[in-house]
Amino acid sequence: MNRIAGTRMLVAGVVVAAGWMPLAGQAPRAGGQPPVAGPGGGGRGGPPQLIDLATAKRGVDAAEAACTAANVKVSIAVVDANGDLVYFRRMDGAISPGVVSSQGKARTAILFGVPTKAVAESAAAGTPITATVTPGGVGTTSTLTILQGGVPIIKNGKVIGGIAAGGSTTTNDEMCAKAGLDAILK
Repeated sequence: MNRIAGTRMLVAGVVVAAGWMPLAGQAPRAGGQPPVAGPGGGGRGGPPQLIDLATAKRGVDAAEAACTAANVKVSIAVVDANGDLVYFRRMDGAISPGVVSSQGKARTAILFGVPTKAVAESAAAGTPITATVTPGGVGTTSTLTILQGGVPIIKNGKVIGGIAAGGSTTTNDEMCAKAGLDAILK
């Protein structure tokens, strides 16, 4: 088994394990089953805060401007607190793997609530990291990408979404995503 496959298995094991643990303040149902979420609640005690289209577009515009200034061509994705794609842009000349990786990094950032750089470092070190997995959240068909370049969007102490870039070096991807985050939080 190569190191990358081992890292994927470690993180997948953490995500699966976290999905079966009760969230703070919630008791598991009979038989140890996870709590059932209400409509739009995602198991987090109420409807998630979502990021609107205009705000997502403002973040992507700023991320693209930072990438253009650095002569970097990437794909940029913004997801809401459920991991659903809100806005996406592929810059002219960006490589195709960036399309999937940008969306996977944004979902990873909301799942763990920290920049994906921290998740990648934890996975590489074999250090456990906590994730919030909810029934209405990131589904099994969604791609998670454990690489630097994604950041959560946190407002009033709650994760409302994630923004990420993919297709360049991980350092460049994170620089672009942070520029987008800064514009969103203004």
